[in-house]
Amino acid sequence: MYTIQVAAYDTRPPAEALVHKLAARGVKARVSGTARPFRVRLDFYRTRQEAVNEVAALKARGIIGFVTEEVPPVESRSP
Repeated sequence: MYTIQVAAYDTRPPAEALVHKLAARGVKARVSGTARPFRVRLDFYRTRQEAVNEVAALKARGIIGFVTEEVPPVESRSP
């Protein structure tokens, strides 16, 4: 699956702070990873094109990110 990455940090606290800041702007984000780098990523998308479209929408709001691939955690996967 595809996701959008907006930042990466060497420690978890600044990544979590960005997640909260994005939430205040109505953007659902999460910290991906249990060791550095702690990546701040958004939702999962089934196709690259869906993710690319969302990157363009985010850019219009002043949020810069890029598309990357990621395997969703088991609890996030649809049956």
